[in-house]
Amino acid sequence: MSARDPQFPHVELIESTRTHVRWTLQQYSAPVSFPCHQCQRAVTDSVVAIKTTSSGRKLPHCTDCHRRKVTTTLDARDQHSVFDATAPELDGKESEAAEDPEPEIVIQQADPGRPHDVVRTESGLRWTFVLRQHHLDHGYCPLPAQAVRRMRTVKVVHLDYGRAFPTVLSATLGKKITGDRLRGMGWPQTQVMPGLRITADLGRTRLRLSLTPLERPVHVARRKFLHDYDPRVIARELPAITQPDRKGVTSSLELLVQETIRKLGYLDEEGRALLPMPNLVSNVRSHRGSQDWSGEAVRAAVDGLIRRQHLRWATGSCAADGILNYPARPGERTVRLVCYTPFVVPVRKQEQLRVVHLPSAASQHGVAGHLMKIGHLGKQPSDEARAAYSEAHRKAGLTGSHKLPKGHTYVRPHKRGAS
Repeated sequence: MSARDPQFPHVELIESTRTHVRWTLQQYSAPVSFPCHQCQRAVTDSVVAIKTTSSGRKLPHCTDCHRRKVTTTLDARDQHSVFDATAPELDGKESEAAEDPEPEIVIQQADPGRPHDVVRTESGLRWTFVLRQHHLDHGYCPLPAQAVRRMRTVKVVHLDYGRAFPTVLSATLGKKITGDRLRGMGWPQTQVMPGLRITADLGRTRLRLSLTPLERPVHVARRKFLHDYDPRVIARELPAITQPDRKGVTSSLELLVQETIRKLGYLDEEGRALLPMPNLVSNVRSHRGSQDWSGEAVRAAVDGLIRRQHLRWATGSCAADGILNYPARPGERTVRLVCYTPFVVPVRKQEQLRVVHLPSAASQHGVAGHLMKIGHLGKQPSDEARAAYSEAHRKAGLTGSHKLPKGHTYVRPHKRGAS
């Protein structure tokens, strides 16, 4: 669930990610305005870098200054000062002070929940996004910048997930557009879940959201997926399933290690989370729990999980600006990563998707029969529409009344586009 930040109380804090010692990147539900503490520029952005001072003050920075600050810190440290398992053991405070000499690496990755692959079509715009939990919790749909003005004329939003009659998510939208999101969405949470990939088609008066059916259902984390999904969001957001060791339940520290990697790690296309050891140690030790874990204890927990094959080692690389890359790139400093696979995600072939390519603007394609809300326009359906709906309802084998729902008309199946 989101929270409120005292610095920006008028917006919701959606996500907070620690990127370095005393640094976090915070994503808000709408752009906020603030003066950057470093460059003093007036900035308006939905992502703010926050540096917490030793006295507890929280200083907002723009993302450009955040990157420069972190890069400067990384370059100033000894890049070759790494943990040596054969080093002589130290006792007490001397041991704690000598721990964790490695610099943390910045984990930076595009959010699949934001609009991407935005293209213009004959009727308007099309884009893709992956459904995330905060979309469901707060009832909104992300919009690309090109769509914000066009959305003013949209009256109906519906979701087509393979049923004969699409679900209406929102009607008579009015003033529910704030920033880069469309609010007031009634997501059917019994049909959709985080991780589903959604295609949005924006016309003059309608926003159509659609899912791409899979040829066969896929089960991930005890969830049944009938539509195309993004393994990265599944790895991050679906509830974890604890896998106890044969000799007993996994320790609380080991669970914390796995959850830290899952929540803060770099996610790859196979649903694996990867995190450098310095980042893992730092974030586990900063966890506000009932016990303060030492770096040595965290490494011991990692070693135990690797022996039992709950974790494994992988190799990435660090760019000159301190950003992690995976797989490793030639010419960059290699980085040892702790790899955690929260869920077994089946490898899918492209032909498993029933709908792979959507029709282009110039191609002819069929449009299934569907309901269209007209009550808010003061219109009534024709007798032909009532009869066509009754016939389609009967042929589909649906139970219940064959009468057209009040306030709707029925659009018959037809073809669109050039032949």
